[in-house]
Formats: sequence, structure tokens, C-alpha cells
Amino acid sequence: MDLMSTPELPAYERGDALEDLLRARGHETGEPEQALDVHPEAAVIHEFSKEEYWKWLASLMEEGSELDEHLDDLLESVYDLEPAFYDRAGRRELRDLLGRLHEVRTSVRAFEQDVEQLSFAFAKADTIETQGADNAELILASIKRTYDRAYDLCLYKLDRISDGWVTATNLLISLTILIVTILFWMEFR
Repeated sequence: MDLMSTPELPAYERGDALEDLLRARGHETGEPEQALDVHPEAAVIHEFSKEEYWKWLASLMEEGSELDEHLDDLLESVYDLEPAFYDRAGRRELRDLLGRLHEVRTSVRAFEQDVEQLSFAFAKADTIETQGADNAELILASIKRTYDRAYDLCLYKLDRISDGWVTATNLLISLTILIVTILFWMEFR
């Protein structure tokens, strides 16, 4: 699977899990699809039933798992790339992956904000045990670790390529100086 050629939508956007809950809530009340005006920011999250909180948590965990899988795919792509320092195509691929990681960062931040919102809602609602949001926080921690590993590895490989160019340039300069020195020495011998 070539990850570089597929344009992607954001892996996660702010309110995706809550939107799933609100859409399901609209279907349960029998509203037609066109009438479902789903705006997560307008939802009164403190008025949900206990079952709706758990559905929100389940939806958030599912979305988080998908985001984590997406990041795992990006991490695998970074691991698989082992370009030599002179390979411009490999360097370009690493830069493209770094750009994609920058794009995914907004998804990671959106997921983090939704987990914070869920944790706050669980803490504020009296009908829910507050440890329920810990599962979403564990997924968030996994997502952050995967993102950090992919980002750091990508930067490390790009830095290694740059170091290779510096080493090659220094070697070329040293050889040039050695040849000039030998020629200079031979001239005045």
C-alpha cells in the first residue's frame, strides 16, 4: 500500500465522536436524515443519560483507535524508508511524511480536546463514575506516543541525511586541500 499517493481527509476532527452520538440520538428519536442538524458544539453534554455518556466514550475510543492505526501506518512508512544521504527521492519522501505528520497533529490535538471534554463531562455528571474516561485517556497516551515516535524518527532520519552531506562535503574539501598541498609541494621541491 503506497501511503504517499493517497490524499487523505483528516483522521479525526474536533467533535467527531460526539457527532456520532448526536446522530445516533437523532435516529433513535425518529428524525429524518435531512432534519438531523448535528452540531457537537451546541450539544448540552451535561444533560446526557448514563447510556449516552457510555456511547460517547465508546465512539471516542473507536475513533481514537482508528487515529492510532493511521499513525501506526505513518510510523511504519518512516521505519521502512532507509534512504542513502545522496538519494533525493528518499529525502523527499521523508519530508512528505513529515508534512503528513504535521497535518495529523491537528487530529491528535482535536482528539485530545475531545478526551478532555469527555473527562470533564464525566467528572461533572453525578450519574457516572469518573474512572470511565481513563480508557479514552489511555488511547490518547498511545496516540501521543506513536505520534512522537514517528515524528522523532522522521527528524532523526532527515538529520542523518544532512549529516551525510556534511561529511561528504568535508571529505571533498579535505581531498581538495590534500591535492593542492601535494601539487604545491611538488612545484617547490
